[in-house]
Amino acid sequence: MTDDQTPAGPAGGTGGAPLPQGVGRTALGVALARAVESARPDRLFDDPYASVFLRAAVAAENGPRAPRGERTEAWAAMAAHLVLRTAYFDDYLLDAVGPDGGCTQVVLLAAGLDARAFRLDWPEGVRLFELDLPEMVDFKERVLAEADARPRVERHVLTADLREDWAGPLRAVGFDPGQPTAWLVEGLLIYLEAADAAALLDRIGELSAPGSRLALVRDGALRRTRELARRDPVMAPATRLWRGGLGRNHAQWLRGRGWLVHEIGERQLRDRYGAERVTEGHGFLLAVRPSPAESAERPRREAARLLVLDPDGSVFLQLHHDAEVGPHWVLPGGGLEPGEAPLAGAVRETVEETGWTDVVTGPELWRWEHDYHHADVGLVRQHEVIFLASAPRRDPIGDLTASFAADGILSCRWFTPKELSEVTEVLWPPTLVPLLEDLRRDGPPAEPIDLGYVPNRQSGTD
Repeated sequence: MTDDQTPAGPAGGTGGAPLPQGVGRTALGVALARAVESARPDRLFDDPYASVFLRAAVAAENGPRAPRGERTEAWAAMAAHLVLRTAYFDDYLLDAVGPDGGCTQVVLLAAGLDARAFRLDWPEGVRLFELDLPEMVDFKERVLAEADARPRVERHVLTADLREDWAGPLRAVGFDPGQPTAWLVEGLLIYLEAADAAALLDRIGELSAPGSRLALVRDGALRRTRELARRDPVMAPATRLWRGGLGRNHAQWLRGRGWLVHEIGERQLRDRYGAERVTEGHGFLLAVRPSPAESAERPRREAARLLVLDPDGSVFLQLHHDAEVGPHWVLPGGGLEPGEAPLAGAVRETVEETGWTDVVTGPELWRWEHDYHHADVGLVRQHEVIFLASAPRRDPIGDLTASFAADGILSCRWFTPKELSEVTEVLWPPTLVPLLEDLRRDGPPAEPIDLGYVPNRQSGTD
């Protein structure tokens, strides 16, 4: 262990370390939720230090006690979130430093009473850095010293105000921005103003080598939980400190700054932790920093799609999610199999995705190239051929749950020309609206139109 922040004074009693106030005091609420979870026989994690911190806080006569009788609805909802958040971030960090993750450094920003350095099984060679305000670090280190706690990883602790320069002090204690890093921003952004949140995330990006990862709670998640908390007087010590955070779509903001962002939703969380542990609105973001070579030297992927129009001119589209671009509407179709003709592949994929076997196909309309993140391959450059097709207006046929999951399809629907012009998500191809206007006015082109390579843009970015 390397402690770069040495608590002042003797370590013989918590009376010498004032209990953190303000934002720091909310860490005790997190510790309470972790302690209660750790006592369950079906616990998702075991944090023996959570109760140690609570006992020290109660001894200081200023800490939260386990709720008696009925818990408020807001506290129950928030506690469930804190438990799931802890379990997910535990797994995230261990995956990041594992054989497939490749991260050799871990940075816990606003670490609070996080005891992962002491309770998780870390591989050899990992260095962990914890940053927080001086009063939080002082209290935490005194309690851990009294408990004779021993970290399971090379641990560096330093004090910092994350609204100011913290990168310099982090480098000074041995952090290497040239090495892949797993960053954790756990429950922090909501306590920051928008400018401070943006500056923090920008600084993380500057310090992140290729292969680095960043995890945080998905914005927009837990709206109901947060509204309950705002109305609950018991939660007021925390909610009155909320400042709103970034104020923009986190995933799209990060994508616009070069991160690949995977959005972890309720279905994935239920599969991993059990349906009873996941409430409506839960979600996390896992961002990965690609290397310049990965972005520049993308393998070629051949694909084909059908522009399916109904008799009234509405177009059928599917909503997909891509770690590089985010949510986007695309035509049915997909990747070609080896040796497969583009039209045959477009028809095959459309049948798999819709169950429609009677789509009438027409001529080739457009070709274009674009970049995206394929779940099985990674970053690719897709060369796409689009054919005209017609079909009656109807919903997909049959149980396509497995097909949707395999192809990353979130939903699908028909769009009238007016509805399509009002779509806020990305369209693929991006010029689909004017292309359809030309098609309706002039009919199919005599020769397929080559749109060339079209750079990505992300919806919701500035």
